[in-house]
Amino acid sequence: MDFIRSGGPILFVIVLVSLYAAYIFFERFLKLRKERIDADSLMVRVNAAVNDRDLDAALYACETFGGPVARVIESALLKLPYGRTAVEAAFKEGFLQEEQHLSRGLRPLATIAQVSPLLGLLGTVTGMIQAFSVIQNEGLGNAAALAGGIGQALITTAAGLVVAIPALIAHNYLSAKVDAILLEIERRREELMSNVAQVVASKKTDSDDESNIS
Repeated sequence: MDFIRSGGPILFVIVLVSLYAAYIFFERFLKLRKERIDADSLMVRVNAAVNDRDLDAALYACETFGGPVARVIESALLKLPYGRTAVEAAFKEGFLQEEQHLSRGLRPLATIAQVSPLLGLLGTVTGMIQAFSVIQNEGLGNAAALAGGIGQALITTAAGLVVAIPALIAHNYLSAKVDAILLEIERRREELMSNVAQVVASKKTDSDDESNIS
């Protein structure tokens, strides 16, 4: 507490911001850690069900697997009876929703990384103002009072950087995790749509054959 008081009110704000940044990081880290992104086994089940034209089996595979990939694929499969265009549109909508869900908290973390050095700079300015105020009123004879303002300036500058650097690293780490998940979703989209196109083409061929026979 003595250290915080020596840094003035700006240091107190920096401490609060650092606690919030730590909360965001660990909450997001634990959340992303639980998400399943290795969807090889899921796609085997989904593609087999789509080939068999068994929509219920494909949806059940997504529900039991869980994770962002499964959620987006499930939202797309629900539109399968309405054609490929509807599936594509549902996939894009599900992708955007999942991107927003996964990226929650990243913007505040980036803001903290940018604002913390500015808060430190603000503390530096207020500390130097305090130091020059002492010089103006008491001259250079009161070294203790003068040191208080200079100390506040140095402490807040260091504190701002101490918060900003880990916050920036944490933001980049979480962003990389989110990008990896979104890339996996996009990769599975191409796989699913290719399979859907083949099934639609096969269904159309079967219908044409039936028409020719009749």
